[in-house]
Amino acid sequence: MRFGFHVLLAPVAIVIGIATGAPDLGAAEQLANPLLGNAEAQAEGLRIYRTRCYVCHLHEGGRGPNLFATKLNDEEFLNVVIQGRMTMPAFGQRMSPDDVWAVHAYVKSTSKYQ
Repeated sequence: MRFGFHVLLAPVAIVIGIATGAPDLGAAEQLANPLLGNAEAQAEGLRIYRTRCYVCHLHEGGRGPNLFATKLNDEEFLNVVIQGRMTMPAFGQRMSPDDVWAVHAYVKSTSKYQ
């Protein structure tokens, strides 16, 4: 599912900026998930979560942390999924920024989100 070129452009610009050493955005200029509140994106996010994320993150954390209690802001969530972390592989080659935003929209839409 693709939500439009404009939705994809901002996250790609952020990832390119990070990769090239561009300065960080200020707290007031943090990238926000453009798909929050979008029911279609949430449904797609649930589908992606079940196929890509559930094996490690389960319903409330497993081998990976509980995504429903994450303290990551929207931009940090995107960057962690695309670039990976110490114990999490990078998904930048397997998931588009739109896919990551959809998963994030799903996670934040649930009653489990704290």
